Amino acid sequence: MGALATAPGVLRAATTTYVNVKNVMKLLGCKENKAYETIRAINRQAKESGMMAYGQGKASKYIFAERFGIPMDVVDAVIGKSGDGEV
Repeated sequence: MGALATAPGVLRAATTTYVNVKNVMKLLGCKENKAYETIRAINRQAKESGMMAYGQGKASKYIFAERFGIPMDVVDAVIGKSGDGEV
């Protein structure tokens, strides 16, 4: 994405707005099964509050951070390091 991020008219690289299973596993120190369970619970919470839910294996990083009390900069750092959620 290097050339695209620095192309004329591009203000900044796109930011990821979700966590995936690998991110949840790193942030919570849990196994894959528990990470999927957590993502399902976050998506269920989003739907109940009238928000859109992500597809299978992804959940809103904002709801995740709020629910577990993890600072957003820590969540963003894990997403950035893993490279799994980068657009």
